[in-house]
Amino acid sequence: MLFYLDASAWVKRYFREPGTGWIHQQFEQESPLGGSTLGLIEVTATCARKRNAGAIDGARFQEIKNRLLEDWNGFFQLELTPEVVERSLDLASTFALRGADSVQLASVMILKEKLALDEDAITLVTSDQELRVAALKAGLLVTDPQSKL
Repeated sequence: MLFYLDASAWVKRYFREPGTGWIHQQFEQESPLGGSTLGLIEVTATCARKRNAGAIDGARFQEIKNRLLEDWNGFFQLELTPEVVERSLDLASTFALRGADSVQLASVMILKEKLALDEDAITLVTSDQELRVAALKAGLLVTDPQSKL
């Protein structure tokens, strides 16, 4: 099973939130993981916002950023390509998704196609409920790490 992490799930790797334990399990078990360049950017931005708000200091920010990039290097990666943008536009129109959510949904769908995975071989991992609903309507398996408490 390949777990595609959107930013709402992936950020739990670096900050204690509901669902953090389940996310850590996937990394410890070396489960196959995937994600989008957008997710990498979103998690980095979340870390920077926490640094600027004083929730973490500069050293902790750099430590998390290094770990994030190390994790990213082990992912099945989907870049922001014209194909992703085109599919995102269609999904945004179909499901009335926010822009980032449409990119995440397009990315997981394209990754599934590129790897020629069966329906039950890839799961979108998200804590975003609008994305979850759209992904289910699109025929994907979805799990919320917050429900794995």
